[in-house]
Amino acid sequence: MNNFFSKANLPKIYNTAAILAFVYAGLMIVFSIYKDFIYVDQTWLHGLTVNGFSVFSNLIWIGLLLVLKVLLNKTLQCNKANSLINASFIFLGIGVYSVGVIFFKALKVYFSSDDANALLSFGASSISSAIFLLLSSVVLILIDIILGNRLRQIDIVLKDYFKILGFSFMVYGIISALQMVKVINSDIIVFLPKIVLIVVLGNIFKEVSKMNPADLPSEPEPKVAVNYTPAKTFSENKTEKVEKINVSNRKKEIAEQEVIPSFDINELENKEEILSYFENLSSDEKNRLGVVVAKIYNQDLTAEQTKNLILHYITEKKLYDHNRFAPK
Repeated sequence: MNNFFSKANLPKIYNTAAILAFVYAGLMIVFSIYKDFIYVDQTWLHGLTVNGFSVFSNLIWIGLLLVLKVLLNKTLQCNKANSLINASFIFLGIGVYSVGVIFFKALKVYFSSDDANALLSFGASSISSAIFLLLSSVVLILIDIILGNRLRQIDIVLKDYFKILGFSFMVYGIISALQMVKVINSDIIVFLPKIVLIVVLGNIFKEVSKMNPADLPSEPEPKVAVNYTPAKTFSENKTEKVEKINVSNRKKEIAEQEVIPSFDINELENKEEILSYFENLSSDEKNRLGVVVAKIYNQDLTAEQTKNLILHYITEKKLYDHNRFAPK
């Protein structure tokens, strides 16, 4: 999927999506005329046609929303509508499933020669599918209105197009709600704002596919790691925040560190014995003891500090084993 939506492929994808959007808008106009002037309610063939187009329409709409998501996330570096578009996928999928069940059960009824079991199955599935469809439609209306409000605020590129697109989403959501409560009965009126937003979306895809990459937003800056020293080009506020994080973490580290003991081997009577033990250690054993003391004191140590702490560790815990490393 990532390879399919690679930067090299994006212009072609947007151009294809634009063509698909314009064709889809034309089909919506034809279907709205059919629904208002030709459709006959409660007839098998017309019901099958409407349900079939509903499944097809939602699948096309899911595809266009997917390209819109890619446009916002990958090309415009804007993810403010990402969660809403993802939610649309879920509830549009519920709608496709619900209408699809009715569509295929209707076909089964037609070819079953009045089989009573097929009729009962169709009736039960129609009721449950209608409930799921109603719930998903209510949620989609709310999503369309909120999504439209977010899209109209995009001013990265094609500001006027996104403003029209956003208002079209909002109007489409409001009119769909009015149709649901039977205030509006004309399908042409309901489909008109969606046709407008599909055409506007197609124009956005078309314009972006022809744009110079230099006119589009660049990749976002990588997030600054906690230990990273911010560059001078970062804003003063950002630098201050990172410094506060570093100071806070440093304080935690200091609180967890053991205090390095004050140790002077020259003050000890068995100095020669300790040094003899240390000097006869193998390199691997010295490295191992270096790791041990580094873990004990939990901080970055200089080579001199490491050696001094190893001598202290030998004095405290290892002299009983002196003969093991005595010169042979």
